[in-house]
Parts: sequence; C-alpha cells; structure tokens
Amino acid sequence: MKRLTLVLMMLALALPLAVLGLMVAEAERARADAGVIRVAIRGYDPRDPLRGHYLRYQFDWNAETPFVGEVRRLCVLSAPPSQPSRVRPLAEGASTAGCVLVLNGRGQVLAEARRTEPGETGPAGRLQFTPKGVESGRLYVPEEHARELERLLREDSVRLTIDLAVRRDGHAGIRAWHIDGKTVEAFFAR
Repeated sequence: MKRLTLVLMMLALALPLAVLGLMVAEAERARADAGVIRVAIRGYDPRDPLRGHYLRYQFDWNAETPFVGEVRRLCVLSAPPSQPSRVRPLAEGASTAGCVLVLNGRGQVLAEARRTEPGETGPAGRLQFTPKGVESGRLYVPEEHARELERLLREDSVRLTIDLAVRRDGHAGIRAWHIDGKTVEAFFAR
C-alpha cells in the first residue's frame, strides 16, 4: 500500500513538470518556425532615472496606405533580412494573396495633410499599428551605452530597427533590435 501511494505521489509531481516541459517545447518550436521581419522604429528617452535605462519607441512602418481607417492586420509584402519590410494594411475581409506573412494587431491609418504625387494611387497616410504580442514600447538599453545612445538619438544620427518574429497565428515577439543595422553590442564595440 505504501509503495502504491509513493508511486502515485511521484506521478502527481511528475505530471505538472512533464506538461510544463511540453509547453516550453511547443513555444520554442513556434518561435523557431516564426518568420522574421525588420521594422524601423523612432526612439526617445533612453535614460529615465526612475524607470531605468529603457528606450521608448514607436514603430515607423514602411507602409503602403491604400485606405484610411482602422487596421487589425498587416500584409507583409517583402521581408528583406537587412532592410525594413514593406507592409500594407489589410481592410476587414481583404484577401491575403501576395502576402509573405500576415501580422495581427491593432491600429489605424491616419490621413496625412500632404498632397499626393502625380500617379500616386490611394490616400497618402501614416500607419500607427501595434502588433499582437508586442504590447510594450520599451527596450532595455545597457547602462554603459545609455548616455551615448541618448546623444545619438538627440542628434538624429542613427537608424533604429527591430526584428519581429511573426508566428503562424499572426502574433509577434521581439527577436532583436539594431542600431544602423548592427546589434547593439556590435555597434558599441566599434
């Protein structure tokens, strides 16, 4: 009887660990299968004495804007490894034909107060979009580089990008961020 109780207790303890291990393995598989797109960002305020060394940013999408209004999905038209990807907002019910990836989230296309160029089709606009799974607009900046990055941002002399790993279900996660196309470590090692 004691032996059976001991076996049952060991199984009761092992089952949650096995389930947790399977969940971790599935998350790693989904991450490995994810497509990667590079998106330009605009950053500011890398040093905040109360919150630590974080860079607050907004996405600066390289977008075609065929309409103005609410957006729930983006069609990734191209995903070159070293350049910001070209995207197009998808209207509700729009076809995803020609999309390399589809990115879910929330946002809107805002009308711009500029004239469209001759031959340009659709409204001129600006895309504000937050991918599903990337809720925070903050990136950690290593303390030893925060002051220099703050200066570079103030002078507007660097280009920042984020690599988003887009899963098959359209959710995204940040894989890496870059300064002038180099990893943060490589950029500051110069």
